[in-house]
Amino acid sequence: MDLGLLYVIIGELLWAGEIIFIRKFFQHNNPFFVAAAGSIVGSLFYLPVFFASKEKLSLNSWVVMIIYAFSSWFLAQIFYVAGIQKSSNALGITFAVLSLPLFTLILSALFLKEALTVKTIVGGIVMIIGFLIISL
Repeated sequence: MDLGLLYVIIGELLWAGEIIFIRKFFQHNNPFFVAAAGSIVGSLFYLPVFFASKEKLSLNSWVVMIIYAFSSWFLAQIFYVAGIQKSSNALGITFAVLSLPLFTLILSALFLKEALTVKTIVGGIVMIIGFLIISL
């Protein structure tokens, strides 16, 4: 098995716990607060790595990092937490998360100029159909 794929699966397994934690313990809290508190506390675990790392980034890389952090962490987390809190059931949220590969496929074609093959398009259509069947 591809080690990268295994890491992604482990990451997804750990992220699945986020739905459980938010719905069980933070259902009625402000989603901005829950997202902020979770991000700040989570960031504390990164601080030793951040300060011990010898990484040097250019000014341009820092600009891209700010855009990445704002969109992929800040905004995404707020919408995700609010969605978990406002959704009628955890099962629907679970299946909505399955749209990530489809969005990644579309964005990679737009921004990374990756080719859309017949296989990937058919796979995306099957994912959408499966998501709709399960959601209904």
